[in-house]
Amino acid sequence: MVDEKELELVALRNSIEERVELLKKKLTKFEKARIIGLRALELSLGAPPLIPIDQEGGRMSTIEIAKREVEMKVLPLIIGRRMPDNTYAYVPLSELEIED
Repeated sequence: MVDEKELELVALRNSIEERVELLKKKLTKFEKARIIGLRALELSLGAPPLIPIDQEGGRMSTIEIAKREVEMKVLPLIIGRRMPDNTYAYVPLSELEIED
């Protein structure tokens, strides 16, 4: 007969494994769009860019600057992801893979 505590430990171990797998994943297109949109708004309201801006090629839009900042992983952001057990896993942007 299986002890209830053993079942709880197995469930906890599975939960931890799910979190580890989630932490290894890429930045979703929805998270990327939200980050770029929020950062572009900040830039349009006067926030200084966190990357060097190339002035020779003309003006860059705030969205272009925000995209570059996300691709270079210079934004000090932490992504909160809701887990199946209603807890949250927090992952720094710098640790996620970002696709174009």
